[in-house]
Amino acid sequence: FPFLPLHSQILCLVIMLFSTNIVAQSQQDNRTNFSCPSDSPPSCETYVTYIAQSPNFLSLTNISNIFDTSPLSIARASNLEPMDDKLVKDQVLLVPVTCGCTGNRSFANISYEINQGDSFYFVATTSYENLTNWRAVMDLNPVLSSNKLPIGIQVVFPLFCKCPSKNQLDKEIKYLITYVWKPGDNVSLVSDKFGASPEDIMSENNYGQNFTAANNLPVLIPVTRLPVLARSPSDGRKGGIRLPVIIGISLGCTLLVLVLAVLLVYVYCLKMKTLNRSASSAETADKLLSGVSGYVSKPTMYETDAIMEATTNLSEQCKIGESVYKA
Repeated sequence: FPFLPLHSQILCLVIMLFSTNIVAQSQQDNRTNFSCPSDSPPSCETYVTYIAQSPNFLSLTNISNIFDTSPLSIARASNLEPMDDKLVKDQVLLVPVTCGCTGNRSFANISYEINQGDSFYFVATTSYENLTNWRAVMDLNPVLSSNKLPIGIQVVFPLFCKCPSKNQLDKEIKYLITYVWKPGDNVSLVSDKFGASPEDIMSENNYGQNFTAANNLPVLIPVTRLPVLARSPSDGRKGGIRLPVIIGISLGCTLLVLVLAVLLVYVYCLKMKTLNRSASSAETADKLLSGVSGYVSKPTMYETDAIMEATTNLSEQCKIGESVYKA
């Protein structure tokens, strides 16, 4: 178009580059086929992965809100304690969704409430971490402007997903988990993470062995059973926090047992000393009674302590006979 003015040539070039970029992105999306298989069920329960991110998505409650599900269902699928709401950055979660056909493509349609500053692109890339894209959202919400969304309205965001075909079900593949491929991922690493076959991952996604073109795009991970995700680093820290507490409690209990043992020994010794003193007092009383029985017909009974005090503990100075004392 050399016959056009310079500014028109630049504008045409920009439009061509923009169109080429959209076509390229569409082709990338098509590398993983999210169309509805003719021999798959019309809908199924499946899972998408989600990475916990700060500042807004480090709790099960916040994440469950944008997926319109319960924190408990995410905790169960993700190998977490039901009451563990707090997460750590980059912790991998499995979120249960219902997948079905919308037109000729498979989506899990999630209702999302628009907040201040939201756009289709922003929500798709941040809140939903590229589990969908703005074009798919625009196709499903054609009457809305992508960048001028009324605050508070409910918008349907279609998350890419897929139900297993009959052939896959016959091979005992139960789920096709949607996973957003990360830079640095490789087939071996991802297959180990999800307990999936590397061959099944490659055949399902049409990227060959090199998934570089899949970076930040959703792919499908075929699995025969729900993977048991590794617990987050926070669990190790929790264990590190609990260990000193456990040691402290153990030492405290040991010290308490020792103190109780010492107290028991002390009480026992005190009781034995009291018993010995009582026996000695009784013996002294018997001695006194036998000594005075020859002098009086009916002895007057005194308390042992009174006799001991009056005779200065049977002092020799008070003694006036073999067993007679003056008081």
